[in-house]
Amino acid sequence: MKRVITRLVLGVSMVGAAAVFAPAASAHEARTVNGYDWLVGFGNEPTSAGFQNFVVLFLNTPSGKPVLNIGNKLHVSVETGSAKRKFNLEPSFDPDSGLGTKGEFDAFFIPTTPGPYTFHFSGNLGGPVDQSFTSGPKTFATVEDPSQIQFPVQVPSTLELSQKLDREIARTTAAIAAAQSGAESHANSKANTALIVAIVAVVQGLAGLEYGIATSRKRG
Repeated sequence: MKRVITRLVLGVSMVGAAAVFAPAASAHEARTVNGYDWLVGFGNEPTSAGFQNFVVLFLNTPSGKPVLNIGNKLHVSVETGSAKRKFNLEPSFDPDSGLGTKGEFDAFFIPTTPGPYTFHFSGNLGGPVDQSFTSGPKTFATVEDPSQIQFPVQVPSTLELSQKLDREIARTTAAIAAAQSGAESHANSKANTALIVAIVAVVQGLAGLEYGIATSRKRG
């Protein structure tokens, strides 16, 4: 239903949309860039970490018509914290089948951590483009921790499982290293003991040889 309302919003001017469709516009951010009307947000809201979602961009020409093709003119980088990744924008509308939505362009990804996300668009459309849209209370949905709405059992997220696996791997690696170190120490201890025994045997042998030589000399 939200997607339908959003598309209706794009059908009118962005100024009128902000006034007439305020609830729908609050889920996306409207902006005019180089004369083109932009509407940006997450494709699925509410947005939860660990579930596939997508950057959605609705574009209208300066004359108010939906843009059908942007080719390689625009790209979007998804940013959160210090992480950043560039994605291609794919048109929703298929002219061959007539399916999809005219003026809609999507970049699919799976947000893996909760928190605010920024969609940074770059390229050229009616002029140079360098625009950032950040999720928040007045723009579009921030990615949420899915455990807040899971029922009856809270399932660990992919990130939590990965972090737990990393901890277990580190713990296991440390245990193996300690065991190997202990084995090496034990082996070294055995080797040292054998060396001492060998040295003692050599000393005893030399002592016995000297004693034998001394005795034979006395007898001679």
